[in-house]
Amino acid sequence: MKVKRGYYDVFVKTCAKYPSSVAVRHYDDGVYKNYTYSELYGVCEYISQNLQQLKCNKGVIGLVSERNIIIPCMIAAAHKCCTTFMFVDPAQNIEDIAREVDFTIIITIKDTTDEATAELFGKKPERTVSVFNMTINFYSCSFPLDSSSKHVPQHSFIAMTSGSTGEPKHIQVPIQCIQPNIDDLTKMFNITPHDVIFFSTPLTFDPSMVEILLACMNGASLLIAPNSVDILFPENKQHSITFWQTTPSNFLQFSNSDIKNKILSANSTLKILALGGEPLNSIKRLKELKNKDNKTRIFTLYGVTEMSCWACVTELDLDKINSDREVPLGTCLSETQLVIDSGKENKNTGKIILVSKTRQCIILNKTKGNDEENSLKFVDTGDIGENKSGTIYYRGRRDDVIKRFGNKVNLQSIETTIMQCPRVKACACVWLPKPSLLVVYFSSEILNCQELSDFLKCKLDDKHWPDKIIRVDNLPTNSHGKISRQLLCKMYEKTTGIPQTLDSLKVMLLAELKEILNKYFTYDQIKNKTFFAIGGTSFSAVTMCNKLSITYPPFGKLILPHLMSQRNTIDDIMQIAQKEIFSDESKPKRRIKRSRSDSEAALMLSNVDTAAPKKPNMDSPRSIEFIKMWTYDTGKCVDASPTLFKTQFNLYVAVGSHSGKIIVVDALSGELQGLVDVKSRIEASILCCSDNYGVVGAYNGTVVCFSVDGVKEMWRVNIESMVKSKGVYRDGCVYIASYDGNVRCIEIKTGTVMKTINICEQGISADLVLAKNEYVLLGTLSGVCASIHVDTNVVTWRGTLSSPVFASPALYDEDKYVVFAEVGGDIHCRTVEKGIKIWRYQGAKGNIFSSLYIKRVDKIKWQIVFGCHDKMVYSLCIKNFQPTLLWKAQLASPVYSTPCSLDDKHLLAASNSGKLCVIDSETGNVIEEYQLPNETFSSPVAYGDYFFIGCRNDHLFAIQYVLSW
Repeated sequence: MKVKRGYYDVFVKTCAKYPSSVAVRHYDDGVYKNYTYSELYGVCEYISQNLQQLKCNKGVIGLVSERNIIIPCMIAAAHKCCTTFMFVDPAQNIEDIAREVDFTIIITIKDTTDEATAELFGKKPERTVSVFNMTINFYSCSFPLDSSSKHVPQHSFIAMTSGSTGEPKHIQVPIQCIQPNIDDLTKMFNITPHDVIFFSTPLTFDPSMVEILLACMNGASLLIAPNSVDILFPENKQHSITFWQTTPSNFLQFSNSDIKNKILSANSTLKILALGGEPLNSIKRLKELKNKDNKTRIFTLYGVTEMSCWACVTELDLDKINSDREVPLGTCLSETQLVIDSGKENKNTGKIILVSKTRQCIILNKTKGNDEENSLKFVDTGDIGENKSGTIYYRGRRDDVIKRFGNKVNLQSIETTIMQCPRVKACACVWLPKPSLLVVYFSSEILNCQELSDFLKCKLDDKHWPDKIIRVDNLPTNSHGKISRQLLCKMYEKTTGIPQTLDSLKVMLLAELKEILNKYFTYDQIKNKTFFAIGGTSFSAVTMCNKLSITYPPFGKLILPHLMSQRNTIDDIMQIAQKEIFSDESKPKRRIKRSRSDSEAALMLSNVDTAAPKKPNMDSPRSIEFIKMWTYDTGKCVDASPTLFKTQFNLYVAVGSHSGKIIVVDALSGELQGLVDVKSRIEASILCCSDNYGVVGAYNGTVVCFSVDGVKEMWRVNIESMVKSKGVYRDGCVYIASYDGNVRCIEIKTGTVMKTINICEQGISADLVLAKNEYVLLGTLSGVCASIHVDTNVVTWRGTLSSPVFASPALYDEDKYVVFAEVGGDIHCRTVEKGIKIWRYQGAKGNIFSSLYIKRVDKIKWQIVFGCHDKMVYSLCIKNFQPTLLWKAQLASPVYSTPCSLDDKHLLAASNSGKLCVIDSETGNVIEEYQLPNETFSSPVAYGDYFFIGCRNDHLFAIQYVLSW
């Protein structure tokens, strides 16, 4: 395709041909706003006029923006006035990129309501214009030229690789490189002016240009909307999407229910589902969920940014493909060839090389080679392919094959085996070379780690067994929507706490023995047996000690030869450990000495933006001593947060665990008061009512009610849907939310379900909250926030957020306002009674699973504290309806549990690795740390100088803290 002014000519031609067609649809809080091609043409000309008055000098225009309605206009105007543009994420370091790429003009596009400063690099914009409630700022740049990154003056765009397969690179993509994709895909997908294309790909990821150009070339519509199936497939089919290009990771994060009942249902409007950017490891799941009458055509796309964008495409025939290994790379697109460069060992398997005479991109930041060498005629993808009878199949990346204990292990083969398990949604296998650990992460709605471990031990030989299997709600993805192994490696943080007593070493060893041998036993049952006598092998000894060496290197290295000797019993080994490790200590230490150097160094290295320099607080204690008062073994992991219940004479702590047991323990003595066995995993906190009722739901849908004082079961009922949310109580009725998207009003004396209130089609995981004794507030996994009026049991208002809500709603200012934290990182405040938007905070740099702790500071000021996946605890100040960051405290690992107050000056926060941190509430300084023996996702609850917390070593802990001044 030859055009004088790049995509400006294409855009103008489409606007002339389809002036009244909808170019962009924008979903905003329940309302769809439509913008026609003629409207966008006017905006394009307006932007062009402003650009022409600035000196572009045929340089590069930097477009700093997120997806919005004028993006098609911006790229057309950029090509009219210049030759090349590059999308920049506002969260990126704009100045560094501007220097590397040598921007001539930078254009920022922001929502008019965004009050952020308009200055960039310390200078104000040359001009500012407003369009469709958006503010557009134009800045001229004059950076010294970097000869190594000089671009070619032709109509193009610059993409940046995500760095998932090597160092990030700036790739200049000329029109003639990507245009064959657009022509081929238009025909293959039969794109027409009636199509609605979901504009879902981040602008910095080059497939976003495919979405934009497929629409602009064919007069179709781009839809800008949250990633919610209720919005993408509404009852009004007019706005329902017909084309969806996305990564498998992003698609597979949707629940089975969403895929089966909406996306791939019999009456779905989705014409094309195109999955690309990474391997598709879910054929079995797609076959199970796609309705037999569904008409959606599913394609897989393969390509690399260095030859933007796609090289091969194949349409999946789910009736003929039975496993992930049977998915071919497919047919090469126009002007593209794919070659397998096989070695001597196997002629059919080798490196995947892409070749093209015309689709040549330019690497701008390549330090070696001349322009001729940096202009790519062929690309070594770093992937492995297998040629079977002329059909080529993807077989992973070259760095997927690792050496473990002298054996070659293919990580992708392990992932393929995992995906054979029908209940797994998605998975990733990572190799941590420094500690030599093989770790599997997986997401599933019903499968637990032990069940997957049992499955793999049946399918794989022991050399391929993972050292650790970790279940997550969703696998972390990078900015381009691909599973990020770098993030997965960071998630597996080293546990730095050192066991302080022989008993704690025994607990640690026992937990590892149970996991590696897949057996349940007590220490007394095995103490007089050797490791081999209880089922151990040499391989399992090496694997287990390798893991123990991460937690406590002296212990893991010490016991390995004794385990393999077949002469020492388990108790003999522990006596040896006591002699070697604790011989120089007159008595066990009760607390762990803190070390700030590691966390401070990590803070500097991670280039974290801190709110303000933290001044030392002279009123802080010198140290805090932690004294473990008692623990109670529940039989399995305690992920639920404990609940305190006070009677006239006693204080009880109640909690459920994965064992299905609900325990009520005397908070001071640790004596068990009673137990209720639900026989299904419990993650919800127990609701304790003032009239001596305790109510909690379980995974199998059982809701049980018992008397707290006396622990006698009153009733149980099965609502046939998983419960992970704590209920609320009001006037003889308890409200329980579940994973079928309903809230049930249950009479507390009889267990009769009085009313079922439908909120949405996706589950509700967050605890419910009662406001003003009149409204039940909640957030859902579909991003819906809502309020139920308890007098009428009807939904008084609903709102839609951009991502799921795992955090419980939080109230402040005498229940006038409710705060919702969505997993994407945004925090929203609304009025309790009508759901009116009050303020929004977007400063969190990671996913939020923690609920919010809110404390009133004075009459008009509140402090909000929450944990984040980025390992930070955030503290916000709310004053005059404006949230500002007070401080951020860095912890050892991601923080999913909710911080709590110890006293007026101190907060307690627990990170996932089990490290508890006492934080100065005014400065954010970490004063002291305490290490639990295993991970924790339970939130601490404090009473006096005690706090209680659950741990994944199966125990409920009661810990006393003593401040030394």
